[in-house]
Amino acid sequence: MAAQQGCSGSFLSFSMAVQQTDIMLSFPLIHVRSQRLRNLSAFMLVASAATLMLSSAPGSGNHLRRLSRFLSSTQPDVSGKVLVAPLEVSNGITVSSDAPKKYGVKKFGSMLPEFYRQNNYCEIDSKDHNMQCRQVLGQSALKSKPHWHFFGDSQMATMVKVLSEHDYPYKVTIKRGNARTDDRCELGKYFNIKRSDVWIQPDEKRLQGPERYGKDNPFCSDMKGWGPYMIGDGKRSLEFLNVEFAQDVEIQTATTSTTQEAAALYLKNDSKEDHVCVVNAGLHDQAVLKSPDTPQDQFVNNVKSYLKLLESVCGNLVWVGITEVQEVQPTRNLQRNAISLKWNKQVYSMIASTFPSSSFIIDVWDESVAAPFKMLHKSNGKQNIHYESPYYESFATLFASLV
Repeated sequence: MAAQQGCSGSFLSFSMAVQQTDIMLSFPLIHVRSQRLRNLSAFMLVASAATLMLSSAPGSGNHLRRLSRFLSSTQPDVSGKVLVAPLEVSNGITVSSDAPKKYGVKKFGSMLPEFYRQNNYCEIDSKDHNMQCRQVLGQSALKSKPHWHFFGDSQMATMVKVLSEHDYPYKVTIKRGNARTDDRCELGKYFNIKRSDVWIQPDEKRLQGPERYGKDNPFCSDMKGWGPYMIGDGKRSLEFLNVEFAQDVEIQTATTSTTQEAAALYLKNDSKEDHVCVVNAGLHDQAVLKSPDTPQDQFVNNVKSYLKLLESVCGNLVWVGITEVQEVQPTRNLQRNAISLKWNKQVYSMIASTFPSSSFIIDVWDESVAAPFKMLHKSNGKQNIHYESPYYESFATLFASLV
């Protein structure tokens, strides 16, 4: 009541989804009558009241941590106003967002089949040392598989570099390739497969990369600074392949037309159950999302085709969800959080239904929202996509516990 009076008719209304056992509940924290907090004092009063309410609630530690994350991303602007806009997500839970960047609490995992959600899906959370993922994945078929292959862009590359240099728990006697390189054409050479005599341009309508450098330089990658490499001892291995799209034509061979097909051909083996493929895509794909003729489900269809190719060589598939972006310089950086959330929802549902027994999903959205973006070296601004080191370091320790 004190908070309600202090707001003088203004209000903050938000709800949080909390998971108790297997049930998703809408937990109302506090309701007042307006859509604004007009000053910082009112904001703090409401925050204090919500904290007191939660401190005596069942499972209070988890609720308080979620409240802390919400409050840290919801601050008054210089005028003393806090604007919160309702956002409806797929499972019917309405949450609050300080648009345009923060998209609030979402639980796409709740829409997955119960068995899959309990055994094949997790969300990373560095605050509890990724305990949910350690438990779900550590008790799965992934534990101690000898060969791990990571596919993705510079975000995946950054995490794998930490894993390979600091957290890989086995002695390394074999090294091939280099994590850091300025040669954007290295992947085709690394595959060591005869390239096609003719390089065919990507089909934008089908969301095919490359979009920039690789489009003007056949058999080369859009992504700069990262290359393919492998470490191991002959019996175990860890490998990164710089495949930044769900479907692209950067690497075309005599028998394959896409990089994803070439990767599957390169990884062909006689014991696929010993292999784990950890995959991410989505941010580079959004840079290709320009044609009005592109079907609404094109990205999820590309991911489905990609994973089916990898399933032929990897008996275990791990999909890493798309992260939040800063949405700076929007005319240059075409990634949008609304698209990422939509694609996450579509892909999670498709994976659970298409690969129910061979796949796992690691949701990184909330962790990325909480992580600070990396500072730009030549200005006071922050990068659009990349985070400070602790985000990648925490993620790497999860995989170190599995390999």
